[in-house]
Amino acid sequence: MRWTLILGSVAAALGTAAWPRVAFSQERAQPSRDSQIEREKLSLAGWDPDEPVPAYAYYKKGNRAMPVVLFLHGLGGSKEQDGQRLRDLAGKGFFVVAIDAHLHGERKVPGIFAPGKNLGNLGEDYSIWVHQTAVSHTARDVSKIIDALSARADVDASRIGAIGISMGSSTCMVLAWREPRISVVVGLIGAVDFWYDITKTPPGAEQDAKRQALSPRVRQLVGSLNPRDRKAAIAPKALFLANGARDKGIDIQSIKTFVKELRPSYRDYPDRLTFLEEPEVGHTVTDRMWREGTQWLLRHLVEKPIGSSR
Repeated sequence: MRWTLILGSVAAALGTAAWPRVAFSQERAQPSRDSQIEREKLSLAGWDPDEPVPAYAYYKKGNRAMPVVLFLHGLGGSKEQDGQRLRDLAGKGFFVVAIDAHLHGERKVPGIFAPGKNLGNLGEDYSIWVHQTAVSHTARDVSKIIDALSARADVDASRIGAIGISMGSSTCMVLAWREPRISVVVGLIGAVDFWYDITKTPPGAEQDAKRQALSPRVRQLVGSLNPRDRKAAIAPKALFLANGARDKGIDIQSIKTFVKELRPSYRDYPDRLTFLEEPEVGHTVTDRMWREGTQWLLRHLVEKPIGSSR
C-alpha cells in the first residue's frame, strides 16, 4: 500500500478537527481493458470535517493538467457505479472523480434505506429528507473537494465539469447555480424543479397544498436548493440535460419548461444549452445519453474551454 498526501487548502478546510489535517489517497492498480487507466482510492475532506468523502479517481497514467470531471451517482448508488464508463471517460483525457454521496456507499448509515421503504417515490417527509439532504450535503462536499483537487499537479482546476445520474443529476443542478468553479454540467435523468419532483404535481393549488402538508424543515430544505428558483444564476455555464419521455418519476414537461425558461439567459451563448429527449425511454441512462454527454464535456472542457480564446 502506498499513501500519498493531498495538500493545499484541505488543511484549512479541516480546521481543528480531531482527525488528521490532511486527506490521504491509497493507490492501487485495477484490472481494466485499458492498462493505462489508473484507479486511485481517495479519502477527501468534505463539508463536514468529521466525515471524509470516499472517492475513486480514474485517469491516464502520466498525464498532466487534466480537466476534472466529477461523477455523482443516483439514489441508493455508490462510487462503484458505472466503473467502465468512467474508465472510458478517463481514457479521453479527463481526471474523473467518483464520490460516495452523503448517506451512500461507504457513508451509508444502517436503517436509512430500510426494507419496504421505496425512497425513490419521494412524496412524504422521510424520503424527501433523505433525498434532499443527500443532494444538499453532497453539493457542499464537492466545493471542498475542488479545493483539495486544486493542489494536485496532474489536474487543471480551471477546467471542471460535473456529470450526474438521477439524484446525482439533481446535485449537479445545485452545483450549476451555486459553484462558480464548475463550468460544464451534464444532467442525466434528473430533476430541475425540485418541488415538482417531490410532489409529482405541476405548479398550482394542488402542489401548494402538498407542499404545505410537509414539515417546515423539509419545506425549508427543498426551498434552499431548488434550481428552478435560481435559474438566472446558471448561464453562461454549458448545460446538457437528457431525460426519457416515459420516465414515471421525472416529468418530461418540467424539463422542457425549465429549458425554455433558460433560453433567454443563453441568448449570447446558444451553443451552451441543449436538451436531449429520448421518446421511448423511462428512468434509464441510454448509451446515446452517455455518449452525447461525454461529447459535451469534451467540447466545453477540452476543444474550446469556457473562458478560453481557443
